[in-house]
Amino acid sequence: MISLEARAARSVHVTAGMGSKGFTLIEVLVALAVLCVAALGGIQLVASATQTTSRAGTLSMSAAVAASRMEQLRALQFAFDPTGLRLTDLTTDLASDPPAPGGPGLTPSGAGSLDANVPGYVDFLDVHGRPLGGGTSPPSGAVYVRRWSVEPVGASSDLLLLQVLVRPLAQGTPGPGQRGAREVRLVTMRARTLP
Repeated sequence: MISLEARAARSVHVTAGMGSKGFTLIEVLVALAVLCVAALGGIQLVASATQTTSRAGTLSMSAAVAASRMEQLRALQFAFDPTGLRLTDLTTDLASDPPAPGGPGLTPSGAGSLDANVPGYVDFLDVHGRPLGGGTSPPSGAVYVRRWSVEPVGASSDLLLLQVLVRPLAQGTPGPGQRGAREVRLVTMRARTLP
């Protein structure tokens, strides 16, 4: 027969031996909790990186199509002829692709052409930035709206303020004068050139 002291010593030895061969339930639960916290942090990091990449792609596309429209506006005739007569393109339709006659050209757009869809000063683009046409409402497949304004500076009208605004349609329409989170706005001045 084994004494009580020997049983206690043997029990302690067995328990210690089991602890060194495996994990207790508490150890497993703590390890799982640490693993879950680390995994959730990783998931949040991936979601944040995906959102940032999407935002950067949208801004890059908006900047590219805004710059393209600004270059088209700057290419329209706005000069003096050799006799000093003012020459201004007032007929090119930039809302059509390719630009064609029948539009306002560099005719002043009036207030609000950056805040609303004013025919002749707006067009819509697909997800790849390809023009889908102008008008007051977006056609099927439109992802971006591109608006521009032409404003004379001073009384002589030999200096123009040109602005181009591009924003995703999914962003909605901020109120007049408000900026959207993913919009791009380019602004430049254009002076009438001498021959």
